[in-house]
This record gives sequence, C-alpha cells and structure tokens, in this order.
Amino acid sequence: MKRKSITFTVLFASIFCLTSLTAQNEKVSIQGTLKNANGTSVDDGTYSVTFKLYNDETAGNTVWTEVATVEVAGGIYSHNLGSVTPLPPSIFAQTLYLGVRIGTYELTPRTELTYAPYALSVGFAQKVVCSGAVGDVKYSILNPTQFAAENGTCWVPMDGRALAATDKLRTITGLTALPNGGGMFLRSQEFSNSANNDPGRTSASAIAQSQSFEIQGHNHTGTTNNDGAHSHTDNEASLTTAAQSTAVSVTLGGNGWSWNNDGGEANVRPGGSDHTHAFTTNSTGGTETRPINLNFWIYIRIN
Repeated sequence: MKRKSITFTVLFASIFCLTSLTAQNEKVSIQGTLKNANGTSVDDGTYSVTFKLYNDETAGNTVWTEVATVEVAGGIYSHNLGSVTPLPPSIFAQTLYLGVRIGTYELTPRTELTYAPYALSVGFAQKVVCSGAVGDVKYSILNPTQFAAENGTCWVPMDGRALAATDKLRTITGLTALPNGGGMFLRSQEFSNSANNDPGRTSASAIAQSQSFEIQGHNHTGTTNNDGAHSHTDNEASLTTAAQSTAVSVTLGGNGWSWNNDGGEANVRPGGSDHTHAFTTNSTGGTETRPINLNFWIYIRIN
C-alpha cells in the first residue's frame, strides 16, 4: 500500500473543554479516518501525522504545526491538537483551516475549524459571552464602555431607555422602557409574608416603580418660659408725637399694656401678667435626605 493512495477525512466528533490558561495547554479534540484509494480502511497501526493550522483555505500562512504519532483502529483515530505543541490562544482570533500531512503528501481539502475552538481566544469569548441572566441588575465601578467589553452587550445602563420589541426583558415582563436608576437608591420589593417594611407599597405593587421624596410625619415639641412680669424695649419712634412729648404713660389696649416715656427708650410692660411667645424655626440642611453612601454605575441585562 502506498501512502499517496490514502485518503483522509477529519471529523470533529467532540470539541475540547477549555481549562484555565495557567492550568495546562489548551487542546482541540478531533477524530479522523484514514482510507485507501479504493475506500477501504487502512491497516490498524501507528502513523506519523503532521497537523498544521493555516489562515487561508487554500493558500495563506502556517500559524501552528505539530507532528504526532496516532493510533489507527478500523481506519479511525483520535487526536488532541496541542498535545505536542501548545496552541497559543491568540491564533483563534482569526479563521483557521486544518491541514494534515502524511509523509510528503498533504491531504486536501483543508478543514475549517468551527465555532467552539474559537473560545480559546479570550478576546473573542469576551465579545460573545454574556454573564448573568436576563433581568439581573448589577452595580459596577466600570463605565458603560468598559462594562460591555467585560460582560457583554446584553447588559445596558438602567437609564430609562426604551426597550426594543425583540429585547427578551420586554417579552418576559411587558416593560416597554427601563426604569431610570440614575441617582436612585434601590429597595427590595415587599413579599407576601413581609413585615410591611415599605408602607408605601405592597406585594401587589408594580415592580421597578419610583417613589418621590418624603419625610415621615412627626412632631416638634418645645416650651417657652412664663416668667411673670418683665419688659421689652422698643424705639420711641413707634409712639405718636403726642405720646412722646406729653404723656407719662399711654394705654395701648387691654391686659395692662402701656408705654412709658422716660426721655429715652419707651418700655412696654405687661402689667405683671404671665404670657407666652409664639416662634418659628428656620429651615436648615441640604437638598435631600440621605445616608452616607457610595456612587456606582448600575446596569441591567435585557437579552
């Protein structure tokens, strides 16, 4: 039997499971068949096979090579690409074609590597794999561009944007727009067995609805001294001209109130009776009521 009469078929029976980049060399599991020109399987035994990865289907450059001894039984063999020469994950950022050489003859056509091996490319995997589940909400210190690069474009800022009819979050919940979580504190929805920690909502309240600012109703208590007879001073200009020039005392009304012209200021005396003072408090504080806090970006998965 001449080697040039051998035909070769590559079948991807199963694709490798990725391990950590630092744990061991990544491998691509392939299964192939070796047949004679008449279509019968080659004899059982061991064969030296050269495996090459190209960046083109018919021409191009070789980006990786390994020579391995494979065991053939019934014309079928299995091999892990990368078991002899490590596979650099970076080469999977492009379309690759597998070429197989037995002796001096490289068999054709080359076989295109399909989707799963491209998971070896960390950059490619990050673009196509979304973390979490639809409807999840995340806080992050990553800005929207950085977050999408690390977690996938299925996540978007929870900024009140409209949802497309095809967005999975919309098809599940019926929401046509996202809630706007910018600058908001999040609060857990009441459950049916809740202790009513949220008096403004119940377990039947619509989800993702905002509440306006509010301060719980409360009282302010305080007292003033009822200290009997005492005086308050005022400028004489508040008296009439006649009172300032001629009157020793001018009665202003009931309850014993009077003015006394003593040549300087006019003293008002309440005739020895107790009385109260009404007062108001001035507003203080900032623009909102808030606890000590940290600010983060907030995102929601919609697909």
